[in-house]
Amino acid sequence: MASPQKSRSDTSSEVDLRAIYYAFRERLLVIAFFVVAALIGALVYLYLTPKLYHSEAMIQVEQAERKVVKLDGVDAQDLQNAETLKTMEMNLGNWVLLSRVAKNPELKLTPETLGMLGWRERITAAARSIGLKLPAALAKPERAIGDAEILDRFARCVSVHLVRGTRLITIEAEAADPVVAGMIPNLLIAEHKKMVIEEHEAMSKEANKFLIGQVDSLKAKLDQSKLALQKYREDTKAVALEDSRNTIDASLRDLNMKLTEAKTTRLRLESDYAQVHEIGQGTPTQLLSISSIAAAAPVLEQKKNVTAQEAELANRSRRYLPKHPRYIEAKARLDELKSGLDRAILDAADGLATALKAAQINETKIGEATQQQEMKSLALGRLAIGYEALTREIDSDNVLYQNVLSRLKETDVLRGIQPDPVRVVQQSETPDSPSKPRKLLILAGALAAGLALGVCAALFRVVLDRSLKTVDQAESFLQLTVLAAIPRQSSRRRGKRGLPIIVEPQGVMAESFRTLRTSLTLLGEPGQRRTFLFTSAVQGEGKSFTASNFAVSLAQQGLRTLIIDADLRLPTLGKIFIDPVPHPGLADVLGTGLAVTKAWRDSEIPNLAVMTAGNRPHNCAELLAGPAFERMLGEALTFFDAIVIDSAPINAVSDTLLLVKLVQSVCLVVHSANTPRNAVARAVRKLREAGAPMAGVVVNFLPPDGGSGYHYHYSQGTYGEGVYGAPSDTARR
Repeated sequence: MASPQKSRSDTSSEVDLRAIYYAFRERLLVIAFFVVAALIGALVYLYLTPKLYHSEAMIQVEQAERKVVKLDGVDAQDLQNAETLKTMEMNLGNWVLLSRVAKNPELKLTPETLGMLGWRERITAAARSIGLKLPAALAKPERAIGDAEILDRFARCVSVHLVRGTRLITIEAEAADPVVAGMIPNLLIAEHKKMVIEEHEAMSKEANKFLIGQVDSLKAKLDQSKLALQKYREDTKAVALEDSRNTIDASLRDLNMKLTEAKTTRLRLESDYAQVHEIGQGTPTQLLSISSIAAAAPVLEQKKNVTAQEAELANRSRRYLPKHPRYIEAKARLDELKSGLDRAILDAADGLATALKAAQINETKIGEATQQQEMKSLALGRLAIGYEALTREIDSDNVLYQNVLSRLKETDVLRGIQPDPVRVVQQSETPDSPSKPRKLLILAGALAAGLALGVCAALFRVVLDRSLKTVDQAESFLQLTVLAAIPRQSSRRRGKRGLPIIVEPQGVMAESFRTLRTSLTLLGEPGQRRTFLFTSAVQGEGKSFTASNFAVSLAQQGLRTLIIDADLRLPTLGKIFIDPVPHPGLADVLGTGLAVTKAWRDSEIPNLAVMTAGNRPHNCAELLAGPAFERMLGEALTFFDAIVIDSAPINAVSDTLLLVKLVQSVCLVVHSANTPRNAVARAVRKLREAGAPMAGVVVNFLPPDGGSGYHYHYSQGTYGEGVYGAPSDTARR
């Protein structure tokens, strides 16, 4: 039997761990309830949540440059640039393109195909699938869904991502209809190509319109120059001038051609120089739209090196990871070459001013040489000057006209070439199974959440539970010896009258009462342990049950025993030992002076007599407070070896406190895992204040399956069940 003075430090760790284990074990139903509830909720969620199907397509942005025309500033989009790739990624997911795809009649977008149905519609659909008919109010749709909401949901169902470090772009889509989910990425790619073609055609049309205007203007100017020359010939009668100036004309012709080229070069450089100032602080890539810069030898060489290094980097990206030294080396080399290209572009831009100045000087010198040659021809007459000027004008206009006409023809040819900056690497297909909701993940989350809630609920109940559950807790808290631990058994095994010591004398409960008998009889000399009082803190602790079986155990030991029902307000012993018809008892002895010998009755159990409460009085406390109870007790001791008194609960009434000084041993019965600690502590305090000779505590109704190490260190467990005290043949059965 455990000592009440046992050091808590010796068993604190063991008791704490076991207490936690058994606290959860006792509340497995609570934890299981939350787990099952969470799983049921997850199953309902999975059943009502629309299934979404996922599809994916992949495209590759072509590496080659694309120019609609070769006119500077019209279009020079470098598809190798990271910003351009990011721009294309954003264009594939922009609102305009998604709107065009959503209006495609092949898709037939509806709230059902996009999974936009509300909970009422989902419940209605689920009910219809199992053949149930819901009320009209519940089956009514929540609200109408407009085209704007459908388009917004469609936009959120599509996602476009650029694969980092590559020229690959993935297009993903989700929908409640697998066919629609499989069609969206393919239609998005097709619509994007169509938009690119439309933009190309619009740009080509604008460039063509501009070139046609320039051709018409230059042609009109050329015609005017020719007419002016013809009029000059007619006015000056200088038809034979050409024959006399063959030698000079040959020289002047050569100079005029050089002057025209110098003028054209100067005009081109002036235009390029103006564009440089117009671009200002732009990026070097923008300066590549200027023909003089793009045609510079250092720039061409650097572009060639960058292209070769990009190819090398792409080759290494297929063989190495981005953090591999060889990949990093190639990437660093590419960045260095790009920086060199930017410097070459900037150097070429800075050199435009020098080139323009040189072109102006060159034009000036050629003009001076031409004038000198013309001076030589003055001898032939002043008429040649006008003639040569008109001829030069015609030649200059003709050169400009031919250049623009060549560009116009080139634009007409390129206009028919359809641009295709992307290549489809992987087309989307109709998915076979839904991707959402993720059943295993949701079920696992529900299981974890249910388990966590169950554990929290169990801990909450443990915190709120202030009862005494174990023998160790009772001894430590009350500082009283636990005389016995009575296990809880079913009423069938106790017997009809609640006397398991009679019904199953070889059982565990019977042995527990024998242990209680031994504990009480060993507390002192036999003459000092003849009167025993059993009480409890509150009603329902099993004090009458304990007192009755203890009295039977004394009678079985051969002691002439009397059990008295001193709970005059709620008597119980009459129902246990004799028929329920009222008999004279304790109240009659105390109130009417009935002889003690006439107040008890022998029971069916040998050596055991019972004194019931008798006729219920109205002044219970007054009867017990008088000297009659002490006289009755002394007289009864002359006939019996032991007297067991079943009294009222301490905290309910004060009756028991009037009797505790008249007995030799007071036993407090505590209902395991039921009686609040503060109620038991209050009862013990009242008993000690009343001067009760406390024998100890009886822990009643301990769980039989809680483990002997948890509830009672010295519990017999299964020892004695059907074996202890039983004949050998009974034991074998």
